[in-house]
Amino acid sequence: MSVNGTLGSKLLISTTPVAESVDSEAGYSALGWTEVGLIDNFGEFGRQFDLVTFQPVKDGRTRKFKGGFNDGSTQFTMGQDLTDAGQAAMKAAADAATQDNYGFRIELNDPPSLSGGPTTFFFRGLAMSFRTQMGAANSVVKATAMVEVNSDIVQTLPAAIYDRFLTGGSLAAYELFNGSDAQAADPEISADTLVMVTGDAGTGYAADGTQIIADAGFVPSAGAIVVEARLKASAVTEIALFVGLTDQKAALEAPIESAASADTLTSNATDAVGWMFDTDMATDNLWLVGVNNDVDETAQNAGVALAGDTYVTLRVEVEADGDARFYRNGVQVGTAMATALATGATLYPTIVAAARDTASRTITVDYLYARQD
Repeated sequence: MSVNGTLGSKLLISTTPVAESVDSEAGYSALGWTEVGLIDNFGEFGRQFDLVTFQPVKDGRTRKFKGGFNDGSTQFTMGQDLTDAGQAAMKAAADAATQDNYGFRIELNDPPSLSGGPTTFFFRGLAMSFRTQMGAANSVVKATAMVEVNSDIVQTLPAAIYDRFLTGGSLAAYELFNGSDAQAADPEISADTLVMVTGDAGTGYAADGTQIIADAGFVPSAGAIVVEARLKASAVTEIALFVGLTDQKAALEAPIESAASADTLTSNATDAVGWMFDTDMATDNLWLVGVNNDVDETAQNAGVALAGDTYVTLRVEVEADGDARFYRNGVQVGTAMATALATGATLYPTIVAAARDTASRTITVDYLYARQD
């Protein structure tokens, strides 16, 4: 950890009001966000306790204690431009005579790699004012926005991967694979998203698969791992999909897939954990799956299916002891999977998909995020 400059930092506001139940990184990251442009000064933010004092007569020394606390307020200043979507959202939130809290997100400029993510602060707050600030002749018209912080401030560490797949970007930090069918394609960046096109042979991953695997590897025993992706499938009939962590990056492989018999699984990886959706299962829902040193963990039916052409945020958190937790759109699903995989295995974030019939499917990925604490 080192001192970091402010230059390059960003402020974002949530696209909709935020409920009090949103109080974790998983909950905040699943929200929609709009960047606020032309920020001139971020102000200061952080919790401050009330001072409680007591002074006994005998010795006269003032004893000091922490009392109640206030998570404070912060005043953002910016060059006023109400054509900027973020500034317009800030003004609308401030002008509304409601008690709605919005999400606020501050990103520092300290990503550890070209595809990495920065230190990030999340909090809920009341937008109290958005006021025009004018000075003398040689001044710029500015706006000041006052936000009262109304929650804990959640801070996340820089991430090895936070790839938004912006047009013109590179996939050099990944291994890309596709099946033998002519329709199957390597993942590629298009229109600020990652696009993955399956084959249409209908014979399984070897022919119809498309896969991206990050080169960055993580060992659970070295610290907790977070992997998250926001993605959608063009159709959710006759499709297989896995999002999570796997132990190899040398070949096209579905870490865990349906065994095409009832709700049983086939694990191709030695160690893996993640979300699986496979219409060859008897129950066409999302499944929480893991394999630990070639031993399958008990899969959990998430009780909800994918929706066609609709974005969903899927997240896996693996603790240093190998326990895994799963989140869909910021809300935990199922129960913790104990020792979901071997804690000494090197694991790579991956997304892989295949068609299960003779119609190609397209997976569109908005972002991929991975971090180790």
